[in-house]
Amino acid sequence: MEQISEWRKNKNKISNERIKIGSLNDEIGNHNYEIGILKEKIGSHLEEISILENYNRETPYYWVNQWVKNNLKSYEVSFEDSLSQGQFDSKMWLITELKKIKFWNQNNMHIDIIGSWFGYPLIEMLNKIFKIKQIDLHEKDINCQKVFAQYMNHFDPNFRVVQFDDFFERKELRRRQLIINTSSEHMSDIVLMKEYFKDYPVKPIMAIQSNNYFEIHDHINCVKNEDELIEKNQIKKIYFKGKQELPQYDRFMVIGSW
Repeated sequence: MEQISEWRKNKNKISNERIKIGSLNDEIGNHNYEIGILKEKIGSHLEEISILENYNRETPYYWVNQWVKNNLKSYEVSFEDSLSQGQFDSKMWLITELKKIKFWNQNNMHIDIIGSWFGYPLIEMLNKIFKIKQIDLHEKDINCQKVFAQYMNHFDPNFRVVQFDDFFERKELRRRQLIINTSSEHMSDIVLMKEYFKDYPVKPIMAIQSNNYFEIHDHINCVKNEDELIEKNQIKKIYFKGKQELPQYDRFMVIGSW
């Protein structure tokens, strides 16, 4: 988790430096101070940005980002979104609450991630708090799978990661300690697949996030609150439920089991 945390910290610092540069450029335009002094200050901020960007070049996120720019230009915005502050915060919220739960066979975790997108940074975060045996990623978009493959060229996890397509078409019976879906607003409720998960020695724990952002076309399964998320997924035992209030919508999260 250190690499994604450093990436986001440096990105935020870069944004702050650019804001300062913008203010200084405004002062130059208004001739409020000597232009030479202001340009010198701008130079120092540009130097700080260069240093921060060099730090980020040392992470896998930089190199995968470069691959996306060169090979999947149409996915560049989506990739940037996957590493945005909002996505980082929502994943950290998940990790914070998962750390509080005692899982069965916690030293040998087998995890399903539904709608896995590019896989990272969530995989890096999970690896920090669990001893993982295997992660199964379910992602229909073949280009997202290609981006994940690039991540695997740079990260070297000591567990298996297996890619699958549509979660709702995978019909073999399986045992999992943890099922994660951080984008349930984009798809059907995972309770539809309940019969394919073994409930012994214990039932799988599910961590589900959704939102009330009904205005987005691709959001086909939003909820009004966390209680509706619980009801729709038929969750009986609840370990956590809560919401994050965001500028345009609320994000809800439930952790529990059938």
